[in-house]
Amino acid sequence: MISILKKLGFYWSFGRLYDTSSINRDMSSSEIRAQKKQPPSPISSLPEEIFVDIVARVSRSYYPTLSQVSRRFRSLVASPELYARRSVLGRTEQCIYVAISKDQTSDIHWFTLCIKPNGEGASGGGASDHRLVHIPSLPPMPLQGSYVAVGSNIFVMGGFQDWSITSSVSLIDCRSHTAQPLADMPKAVAGSVAQVIDGKIYVIGGANGHSPMKSRSRTMMVFDTETEVWKLKSRPDWEQGKVWFSSVAMGGKIYMRTCYNSFVYDPVTSTDYFVGDEVLHSKEWLGSCVIDDVLYYYDVRGKCLRAYDPKLRSWGVVKGLEGLLPRGCSWSKAASYGGGKMVLFMQTEEIWCAEIAVERRQGGEIWGTVEWCEVVLGGNFRIMDCVPVAVLL
Repeated sequence: MISILKKLGFYWSFGRLYDTSSINRDMSSSEIRAQKKQPPSPISSLPEEIFVDIVARVSRSYYPTLSQVSRRFRSLVASPELYARRSVLGRTEQCIYVAISKDQTSDIHWFTLCIKPNGEGASGGGASDHRLVHIPSLPPMPLQGSYVAVGSNIFVMGGFQDWSITSSVSLIDCRSHTAQPLADMPKAVAGSVAQVIDGKIYVIGGANGHSPMKSRSRTMMVFDTETEVWKLKSRPDWEQGKVWFSSVAMGGKIYMRTCYNSFVYDPVTSTDYFVGDEVLHSKEWLGSCVIDDVLYYYDVRGKCLRAYDPKLRSWGVVKGLEGLLPRGCSWSKAASYGGGKMVLFMQTEEIWCAEIAVERRQGGEIWGTVEWCEVVLGGNFRIMDCVPVAVLL
């Protein structure tokens, strides 16, 4: 689809899209006169409905770049008419949204992972094909909040705001990149783990005081996305100081990890207790994701991608990735990307990202293929979380 835009007077260079009909800044007068003799770009004379239809067929991963082309594109990318047309076309795309803090003490700013669709190659100048793009229309949000996706929306719950723990809830509309406040949670918490099971959001644990390691919440809050009602459940059986580091939803259950054990919570059959899982806890499964009911995480110490199958209750190493990922990363976070794929973010002096396809072969071994691996963001930034969203348009 980008080839269509090129034919209409656009070109891709150094990772940015420009309108060739309007580039006349910093040109000499003779160059400007020569440009005026050229016919105008066909895009400027297109009827609005055709212009909307063309852009509606372009992958959303290009929209952050398209919005930089001109005011017309910037207005269109944020317009309801564009998304109404995409809805008619039945477009659904898997998108990755990333919560980033500059120094782990500042507010959260949201980025989206811009991925070249269909394996399109790099344009000249050695520019990166894939990158994290800031979403300027979204306001700064609390640090150490909980983030979950429901439909085309992201719920942002709790966190530290102005150095105080908040009970606020915001809803990000990933179609228009706008945010609106929702009713507060029953309690203010930060650093909770949160997952979605059958349309209900479970916010578990977290800090409820100014000393996060000592004032851990013994509550679980459940939000019904249909009735929009919160329920508060006290958990007096939790020992003081329990800190949840990681969680995933898998097979209708929530898997969680602390320093001392890993637990499995079944909202249907085990509403009153958590079940320990020593085999799962034998690995430090932080920053993990789930693909086809198998948990994956990148072991920064072992320098390998590990997989846990809850049906077999066993760990394995994903084969075929040796030497293909950057060395010396200090942390990682993974997110499922649909179609048996994941994106894996890794921190060195920069933020790297790899798209990895996984498959189970004969004999039960899981193999991985690196589709691409590049630096997607430089500077002193830290990814606090990454959220896959199936944006239905």
